[in-house]
Amino acid sequence: MSASSARPAVVALALAGALVAALVPTVVRAQVPAPGTASPASTAWPQVVRDGDRAFTVFAPCFVSYDGANALIEQAVVRGDGANRAAGAGRATIAAAAVPGAGAGELELNGFVVQSLSFDEAAAPEDERASLQRAIGGRAFATTRRAVTHDMVITNLRGASTDGLGDDAPAFRVERRRTALVTLDGQPRAVPVAGTGWNRIGNTPFVVLQAPDGSFRVRLGPARWMASGTLADGYAPCDAPPADVLAALGPQPVAAGTGMAPAATPKPAPAVVVVTEPTVLVWTDGDPQPVPVATGVEWVPNAHPVLLRAGDAWWTLGSGRWFRASALDGAWARVAPADVPAAFAMLPSGSTFAAAKASVPHTPEAVNAVASTLERRAITVSRSDAYCSTRWNGEPAWQPVGTTPMRISVNASQPVLESGGRWYCCDNAVWFTAAAPTGPWDLCEALPDEIDTAPPGSAAFPLTFVDVLASDDRSVTFAWTPGYFGTYVDAGTVVFGSGWAAPPVPYAVGGGTAWAPQPQTFGMDASFDADTGTFAAGSFGLDASDAPAIQPQVLVGGWPGWGWCPGWTSAFAWGSVDPAWRASWDERWRTWNPYWNRWANARTAAQRARDEADARELAARDRTADAEAARAAEDARMQAAADEAAWRERLRAQGEEAARADREQDMARAAQLADARDARARAQADADRWDRLARSGPSAPRGSMAWWYQFYNDQSHGYLGRATGYRDPRYPGGAWGARAVPGRSAPGAGAR
Repeated sequence: MSASSARPAVVALALAGALVAALVPTVVRAQVPAPGTASPASTAWPQVVRDGDRAFTVFAPCFVSYDGANALIEQAVVRGDGANRAAGAGRATIAAAAVPGAGAGELELNGFVVQSLSFDEAAAPEDERASLQRAIGGRAFATTRRAVTHDMVITNLRGASTDGLGDDAPAFRVERRRTALVTLDGQPRAVPVAGTGWNRIGNTPFVVLQAPDGSFRVRLGPARWMASGTLADGYAPCDAPPADVLAALGPQPVAAGTGMAPAATPKPAPAVVVVTEPTVLVWTDGDPQPVPVATGVEWVPNAHPVLLRAGDAWWTLGSGRWFRASALDGAWARVAPADVPAAFAMLPSGSTFAAAKASVPHTPEAVNAVASTLERRAITVSRSDAYCSTRWNGEPAWQPVGTTPMRISVNASQPVLESGGRWYCCDNAVWFTAAAPTGPWDLCEALPDEIDTAPPGSAAFPLTFVDVLASDDRSVTFAWTPGYFGTYVDAGTVVFGSGWAAPPVPYAVGGGTAWAPQPQTFGMDASFDADTGTFAAGSFGLDASDAPAIQPQVLVGGWPGWGWCPGWTSAFAWGSVDPAWRASWDERWRTWNPYWNRWANARTAAQRARDEADARELAARDRTADAEAARAAEDARMQAAADEAAWRERLRAQGEEAARADREQDMARAAQLADARDARARAQADADRWDRLARSGPSAPRGSMAWWYQFYNDQSHGYLGRATGYRDPRYPGGAWGARAVPGRSAPGAGAR
C-alpha cells in the first residue's frame, strides 16, 4: 500500500468570495535558494524573485483548491521589481505540495510548479514561464489552514464522505443534574481482584468494582469514590475500598507536566449513571435555561453537550452527529447534515460553538474541519532508532477482519495484523513487520494492498489511514490522516467513529477470560479540535476531579473500544493518562496527538534541512532590520485582522438591521390584518343581531306596557324612544338603529 492507494475520500475546496490572502496575511519562510537565485529580502507580500537578469514581483496568493495534500493557488505577477509601473500585470496559476508545519494548524507549501503564466490575458512565452518556475522552485512559505479554507465551500458532498460509515443508533440519557457517564461494553463481566473477595468489572476502561456484598463502587477523579447497591444508578459518596484492593488494582500512572491544580471551590459530587450499551448523555444543571443566540435558535448554557432549540424541536450532538427530539425526554433521532436547520450556520463564532459549527455543512468551521481531516501528516523514522513497543496480554489471540483473509490481534497493546503469512504492527502511525507475531520487528517499507480492504466496522479500519511514503537506507517515511484516530468525513462535516457497534471479543488469559472491546462510536464525550483535525475525549462537562477514572491496566495495556489503538480510547492515546491527572487543556492534547509523538525525528528530512537553512540565514541578517520587518509584518497582520473584524461586524449589523426591519414590517402587517378581521367580525355580529331582532319583534311579554313600547318603537323607527327617553334593551346603547349595518332595513319593521 502506497500513497496512491490511500482512502478515496478526497474533497475539492473551491474559493467562493474575496481573496483570502488579503484578509489573512501569509508568512513567507525563506528557503535554501535554487542555483542562480537570490534569497528573498522580505517576509511580506509582495515578493520580488529573480532568475538571472529577469525579475518578477509576486503578490499574495489566492487559494483556489485544497485536497489535504496539494493546493492550487493563483498569484498576481508583475514583470520586473516593481519600479516600472508600466510593466505588464499578469496572473500565474501554481500547484504546490502542502505539508503540516511546525505548529498545530500551520501548513507549509513547497514544491511549486508554475502551470500557467499570462500577461494582459495572453499566455506568456514558455521561456518566461520557465524563468518564473526557476525563481520560485526552491522556495516555500508557511500559512495556516484557516487562511487556506477561509470563505471556501465544499463543492462535492458525495466525495467528501468516508465510504461505508454506519448509522447504529445510540441510546439517550437525559438528566437534569450534573452527571458522569460510565459505559460498560455489554453486561458486566466480573474479574476477581486476587485475594480480596472483591471483583473489578473487566469489560470497561473505567474503575468499577464490586464489593463482597454485591454493591458497586465507581471512582471519579483521583480519589472520589461513589457507591450503589445497584449497577445502573443511585450512587452516593463513600469511603475508598480497602488498601489491599487498591494495591491489587495497580499503581496509577503519573502524568507528565505540573499536575492538576485543585478546583478553587469543590463542587458536590455529580450523579453517576452506568450503562451497558452505546449511549449519548445530555445533562442540564437544573431545568433548561434557553437563551437566544441566533435567529430562531436558542441555546441552553447550563447543559452539556451543546443543547439547542429551534422551532418545536431540541437538538444536540453526539460524536459529531446531530440528533433531534420533539421533547427533551422523548425519543431522539439522527438527522443527516444536509437536514440540519440553516440557522445553525449563524451560531456565534468562538470556542463555545466551534465544534457544533464543524458539524454544519458549508460553514467556515466545517470546511476547515474537513480540510484538516484530509491532511496527511508525515513521520520520518530512523532505522537505527526505531523500535516496536507492542506487548501481548497472554498468548496472541486473534479475530477476523470482516470477510478478508486477514486477522487482527485482540490482546496486543498496539494493533497487529496477519496478512499473507507475515505480521504487521502499526505503532504510533509507524508500520513494522515481522515473520512472527512476537517479532523481532523491522520498519516496514511496503504494505499488502489487502489492508486497504478492511471494512469500516472492523478494528483494522483506522489502520487504512496510515501509509508508507518512501524509504532509503537510513529511514522510512510514513503518512497518516486523522482517520487513524477515528475521525471521518460525513457529507461535508466531521464525525467520530465509524457508526458501527459490535460486542466485545472474549479471549483466554491467565487461566481466566478477558474481553477485547470493538471500536465504538458513542459512550465518550468526544469533541473536535480544528487545529489537529481530530476528536479528543472530554469529561462530560465536569471538572477533571469528577470525571470517571480509568483503570491503571488500561493506561498501560490499552482499551481500543473508542476508535483504534489503545490510546484512542477511554485512555485517549498511547502513553496517555487518566483525565483526572491532566495538568491543563494543552496537556490533554499533547498526551495523545502525534504532533507530539514519541518519535524524536518526526519532521521530514526536507523540513529539518529547511529549518536549519532558516536558522543560518536569520543569524546572518542584520538584527535591527529583522526587528523592523517583524514589527511591520505584525502591524500588517493586526490591521488585516482588524479590517476583517470590522467587515464581519458590518455584515452582522446589516443582517441584524435587515432582520429587524423584516420583523417590524411583518408585525405591522399582522396587526393590520388582525384589525380588519376584528372589524369584519364585529360588523357581522351586529348584522346577525339585527336579523334576529327583525325576525323576533318585541321581546317583552305580549300585551304588556313594555311590549307596546317596543312594538311602537319599531314601528316608529325609534322615534318613540327618542321622544320619551325610553332605552330599548334590545339595541346597543338602548337606541334603535345603533351601529346599524349599511344596506340593512330597520329591525322590527312589520313585526307583530
